[in-house]
Amino acid sequence: MLAIILSTLVLAGALLAPRFPAVARRVPVERLERWLQRFGAPVIALVSAAVVWYVWGDLVPIAKVHDEVSYVLQARIFARGQWTAPSPPIPAFFEQPHVLVVPAVASKYPPGHALLLTPGALVGFPALMPLLMAGYIAAMVFLLTTRVSNVWVGTMTWAIWLTAPIVLRFQPSFYSELTTTTVLLSSWWCLLRWREARRRRWLLLVAFFVGWMAVTRPLTAVAYTIPIAIVVIADTIRQRRWTDFALAFAVGSVVLSIYPLWSARTTGNWRLTPIVLYRRDYMEYDKAGFGVDTTPPRRGETPVLKQINDAFLSAHREHTVRRLPGIAASRVASLTVAFFQGWRVPLLLFALVGLLAMTTPLRFAMVGVLSNFVAYLTYAHFPPWTLYYLESAPAVSALTAVGLWFAVRRFLRDERATRVAMALAFVVATAFGVAGVRHWRHDHRARAGLDRLFADEIKRLPTKPAIVFIRYTPRSPVHLSEVFNYPDLNAEPVWVVHDLGPRNAELLRAAPNRASFEFDEDQLVGRPILR
Repeated sequence: MLAIILSTLVLAGALLAPRFPAVARRVPVERLERWLQRFGAPVIALVSAAVVWYVWGDLVPIAKVHDEVSYVLQARIFARGQWTAPSPPIPAFFEQPHVLVVPAVASKYPPGHALLLTPGALVGFPALMPLLMAGYIAAMVFLLTTRVSNVWVGTMTWAIWLTAPIVLRFQPSFYSELTTTTVLLSSWWCLLRWREARRRRWLLLVAFFVGWMAVTRPLTAVAYTIPIAIVVIADTIRQRRWTDFALAFAVGSVVLSIYPLWSARTTGNWRLTPIVLYRRDYMEYDKAGFGVDTTPPRRGETPVLKQINDAFLSAHREHTVRRLPGIAASRVASLTVAFFQGWRVPLLLFALVGLLAMTTPLRFAMVGVLSNFVAYLTYAHFPPWTLYYLESAPAVSALTAVGLWFAVRRFLRDERATRVAMALAFVVATAFGVAGVRHWRHDHRARAGLDRLFADEIKRLPTKPAIVFIRYTPRSPVHLSEVFNYPDLNAEPVWVVHDLGPRNAELLRAAPNRASFEFDEDQLVGRPILR
């Protein structure tokens, strides 16, 4: 099918090319260009946020994967003006992936992303900030590419970015890569402005955004900061802007100070981060490096955590230096699919052309993409899990659009006709992208299905307040967990906890006013426990 489409487009292009420049003169290109330059960014932001919301599949999207649930929990805790929530009465019942329950309830992850999610938690709509970030990222994709190329390449970059499988899969989510993409594009924009005008405020903003990336995803921050630091240090030395550099360093340090403060308020020790404490308690192997640490969890394993550990330990065992070339090749293959799957296969050719037609700013962005890829070679993960490279989608999309512009311009040799051809390519890409949008909407809705069923079961409980003891089975999906923690445990009408058999009576004695139910996840049917 793809071969037929590609052959048809090539044949049509060859037949129509001689007459295309004459036809293109009738198109109001200048008027379209002025409109895009004036209104393009806000329209693109609104359209992108709407598309992401639609693809998410629900009017009020929910967190589906353990990581997402952890971030949303922490945002709800921050919304109460607290760093952590009190530890539950018997923590073993409430153990949840990627969440500390001792010495307090908190996400294991750095706080940068949860802090940005907090406004949504405050208004009771956690998806608010991911949707705003989707619109902002889309606008920055357009503005950055337009600034270093032209408005037609910028518009095409946006279309390629928005319809990319990696974006449609992971942008509608609560993952922290949304925040790192947001601050990364912001830092690139500010770096461009600083190099153009040499105004101090732009460099200070670069430092702020880089610092926020570091308190969100430290490894990603290190990877993308390397090229930024090289440019800033080189310019500082060449132009002797030591005061600007010192102030920027101070701004970055202030932002980074959130991390030890977060650790102190969560673990009680500013040198012990929550993620390290969680690793010691539940998954010592989960760290960068090669080989596997088989130290058993200090707090034992819940059924869900055992499934996670069994799955991820296999990836860590295979993550060795000897296998690194094969690992890199398999990840490149997965990323190629994530960017150029389905109807987008022909775009891969233009991405390769883009490698030859890159401008200096695009080379800089691609160095960051390569740096991030190399950095994550130190961390074991399954190749199809391409989430760790979501920040690279804007740069790869720009590379593809630049390659398309270069190829069309060489083919038509007329500037006006090239612009019209890019506009037509945008229309074609958008039309083909509709199928991808529908596919990923269905995928997101399907993934949320079990969570929705469980929520409906909880709503039908005949008595509240209540405790639901959930019994997991070997057939339970590895990424599904219905045991939750809460910012205010006593205010929750229903506690969903692990079924610990004879120990259930201990929790019932600790909360005598709550009715008790048990829930067999294998059947998604609740039934009362006789007390």
